[in-house]
Amino acid sequence: MTHEISETAVNTTGIFYPAIAPFIGSVGTFITGSATSSSVLFGKLQTASASAIYANASWIAAANATGACAGKLISPQNIAIATAAIASNERDSELLKSAAKYYVSFIILMGCIVYFGQIFIH
Repeated sequence: MTHEISETAVNTTGIFYPAIAPFIGSVGTFITGSATSSSVLFGKLQTASASAIYANASWIAAANATGACAGKLISPQNIAIATAAIASNERDSELLKSAAKYYVSFIILMGCIVYFGQIFIH
């Protein structure tokens, strides 16, 4: 199944796959609530995708881990914990909206760094 998902992702994005690798890592954290689980869930997919486009697998694996950390910003579990910690139970959408700005900026920046970094730095 991992191979099929990897093949679909690579066929859709082509050589631009490294630019979306951090986003995929963040989706894993959003789903599981854990950066470690995201790395386990998508690590094989990321390295298989890197091999398919002859990209540097180390860069792509690092992109997955970095994206997984960014995913903690928007993870529903973390939003719930944060709103409970500050005793503002019905303001979770405001917190998510605020965090989303940083999340999107970080994912775009990391996508650019990984895309250009794996090309220029071997």
